[in-house]
Amino acid sequence: MLSIIILNYNGWQDTLACLESLRKQTYTDFRVVVADNGSSDNSVAHIFQWAKQKEIDAGWLTLLPFKENYGFARGNNRAIETIKDIPSDYYLCLNNDTEMEPDCLQQLILYMDTHSGIDAVTPSIRLYDQPELLWNAGGRLVFGGRRYYYMEQPAKLLDGKSALPITFITGCALLFRRELIAQQPLFTERFFFGEEDFEFSLRMQKEGRQMVCLPTAVLYHKVGGSQTQVVSYNKLFIHQLNRIIDLRSAYPMPKYLLWMALYIPYIYCRFLGGMTIRERNRFMRLLLHETHINKGVSKNLFEKYISYPFHAQ
Repeated sequence: MLSIIILNYNGWQDTLACLESLRKQTYTDFRVVVADNGSSDNSVAHIFQWAKQKEIDAGWLTLLPFKENYGFARGNNRAIETIKDIPSDYYLCLNNDTEMEPDCLQQLILYMDTHSGIDAVTPSIRLYDQPELLWNAGGRLVFGGRRYYYMEQPAKLLDGKSALPITFITGCALLFRRELIAQQPLFTERFFFGEEDFEFSLRMQKEGRQMVCLPTAVLYHKVGGSQTQVVSYNKLFIHQLNRIIDLRSAYPMPKYLLWMALYIPYIYCRFLGGMTIRERNRFMRLLLHETHINKGVSKNLFEKYISYPFHAQ
């Protein structure tokens, strides 16, 4: 039995397309939980009406209307918690802006059933608008970051390849065994949005758990469709804030300090070229200040900097 968790936030059109894709799967022993993260576009009503028109069985689809936006990590964790008492061998966290080839789930489940040493698996993820190109085939953790495998390369490069061992897995399509949530939530809730899959991958590596990408299982992702479209410096600030705070707790202090000594100049020189010197300095002061006083990036902190005027007025 598989339980699929889909978060929706003001994106009911994508969510319905994702659900239609799931209805076409050759593997059918699953149920779907759509958790609405406090949408303001009548998403719940649209999804409910779709389920009514399609005569969707209540046991196949559960709709959880949250009263507020809990973000990615907490939203997934809360959805999983509501169904944890119903037996499932596997769980799949799936972005709402994805669609699958009909045999995708069947291949993923068959692989997990026959490879007991694997704790999590992801399909090969292609670009929805350019299906001949890969978004990624998983990736690997590197010093302070991650590198995708086959990013924006032709999907045909995976022809004939078997499962690829990976150390980084994206939260876009993450299928895992029930045992992973027996003692702790799937994702850390220290970050409102972003960083959850990186922290998860770090934790999996630390615990010696094995993950793979299965090239023959194919999923299409409308990359960026589930994210708020904001000014680039705002997204950059949140990403760097997430990463620095995360690695401060994940790395031994000597390793963390070495990484910071290399990374801070890299941010300043590599990403802030469109700013004046004054703006760059303010960006870095704010970044270092917030990383010093915070142990996570809360919803309030996220909302503050996702609209912060980094360009001088």
